[in-house]
Formats: sequence, C-alpha cells, structure tokens
Amino acid sequence: MSIQRKWLGMVYYDRKLFAMGGLNEKVLDSVEMFDIQTNKWKSIAPMRTIRHSFDAAVIDNTIYVCGGQNEVSFKSCEYYTQNTDIWYFATPMTTERSGLALVVHDGYLYAIGGQNKNNDNLNSMERYDTKTQQWTSMDNMKSKRWYASGASFMGKIYVCGGYDSNYLNSCESFDPITNQWTPIASMLHVRREFKLLVFYDNLYAIGGYNETRLDTVEIYDYKSNQWYYTTPLPHPLCAFGATVITSN
Repeated sequence: MSIQRKWLGMVYYDRKLFAMGGLNEKVLDSVEMFDIQTNKWKSIAPMRTIRHSFDAAVIDNTIYVCGGQNEVSFKSCEYYTQNTDIWYFATPMTTERSGLALVVHDGYLYAIGGQNKNNDNLNSMERYDTKTQQWTSMDNMKSKRWYASGASFMGKIYVCGGYDSNYLNSCESFDPITNQWTPIASMLHVRREFKLLVFYDNLYAIGGYNETRLDTVEIYDYKSNQWYYTTPLPHPLCAFGATVITSN
C-alpha cells in the first residue's frame, strides 16, 4: 500500500483486495485496491467519512463499512460499488459502534458489539437487511466485547475475544434460527484487535493485542470444541487488515 494504516477495514472481492480508512498520522478516508492479476495497488474513490476502528464486509456484490470513530464513535454506514467507483451512505445503525465486528451471514449483515459514544462496551447486535434497508435488534451476546472479531462458520456466527475491563479469550456462537447465543470453548490466548477467519473448514484466530502485540495463531476444531496452536505469524500484528483469498 502507499499509506501505512492501522485499525483499517479490508475485504477481498472480485479478485481484488480493498484497504479502507484507518489511522496513520491522522484518521483516513482514502481507499486503495490491490489487483491480484496485475500485482499492483491503485487509489480509488475515498469513503464519505474519515474513520478508523470500523469493520467492512461484502454482500450482494457491494462493499459495506459500518461504525468506527473519529474521536467519538458513530453509527454511520456506507457502501461502495465497483462499477460506479462511488461511495453512498446507507441506513445508519441504531447504536454507535467502534471496534465492532461486521459479519455477513445468510444474506444479512450483522453489526456486533463495539463501544458507543459514551465509551460503554456493548454486547448488543443488530441485523441489516439490504433489501429493506432496515436494521433490526437481535439477541445480546453473553459478554460485552470491544475490538472482538467475528465470522460466519458452520451455519452460525462466531465471535471471540475483545475487551471489557479485561482482555477476553471467551467465545460464543449465534444461531439465527433460535436467535440465541451459546458459549463455546475459550481461546488459549486472551486477545483483542485480532482477526477471526475461516479457511478450509477451520476457524483461525490470528495475532492481536493484550498489552503486547501477538504472533500467536489458533485453530478452532468445531467437532471437538477445542482450540489448539498452529504456526505463528512471522511478526507480531495487531489492528491489522486480513482476509482469505479464494483460489477461484
């Protein structure tokens, strides 16, 4: 990338990586796109709002970013379409959220946890329907979580780690059919500002922070409900962008 960024948003879409916003010496609205085929970065249209500590996801061939902060947390969401190279405002969330997890599951966008404008850590979750453009409140998590990470995995939504007066290693899964959260096995390491990614039917918890940057990587085996360590990162990382690039 041409700009160093932390607390950025990153997604993979249409054989391209998109790195959005974040914090350098100042809060950013700029966006860069990496083309896998040409092996080059280029700048594209900036977001409408400067923001860091937000999250991003792809749904309906559209990139969405929600929440984040610029001194205070906010509700705003926006979306980007590649054919127009324009960002548009979407319906704002019902609650301000920085350090949230944004997860696509079963055709909906879920905004989970984070911290509001009063610096209260949140256990709430809301779901966005892109067709009706409306947010709906869902069941609260068991724990309040700031800078947690989430993923859609095996028909459920998984959220792990984060911070709420202490660093967390606890995890829970949400079943959209029952609208209920259930605790699962805790990670081996407490961590926030990390990435939870699905790769080859496994859930990976990568890097993060707990008073020091982490290089540890854990894998969750859903059949045994256990976490175990795997090969660590070459360098400790936190507040970074990461995504899975599919072979097709």
